[in-house]
Formats: sequence, structure tokens, C-alpha cells
Amino acid sequence: MSISNILMLTQLVLSLFLIIVVLPQESKQTQTQVFLEDSDSQAYFKPKGKEAFLKKTTRIIAILFFINAIALVAVMK
Repeated sequence: MSISNILMLTQLVLSLFLIIVVLPQESKQTQTQVFLEDSDSQAYFKPKGKEAFLKKTTRIIAILFFINAIALVAVMK
């Protein structure tokens, strides 16, 4: 297997993980509240438990996804 095939497979796996992690997250606000309510009012409430885990996992997988995408572009040139 070449490095480009490995990176493509990794990209596919990361995208699936990203979908799996993002889907169970709940939105805190409806679309109308996003425009009407000040975002600073929620600054004192930190997510706990499952919400915090999903948020951290989403960030990590998203960073890995973009790093892998950049590496894939570099290898394909």
C-alpha cells in the first residue's frame, strides 16, 4: 500500500468518527435564539459529563482530519 492510499483510508475513518461524534450532540439554542440572545450569557456554564467528552473528542478528531487532509494534498502533488 502506498502512502496516499493509507492517508485516504485514514481520512475515511476520521470522517466516519467525526460524524459519529457530532450527531449525538444536542444544540443548546434554537435558530431564533442564536440571533436574539447574547452569547456571553452562556459563558459561565461549562458542559459536563457526556457533553464535555463529545466536545473534546470532536475537537481532536477535527484537528486530525484537517492535518490528514493537508498531508493528503501534499502527497498527491
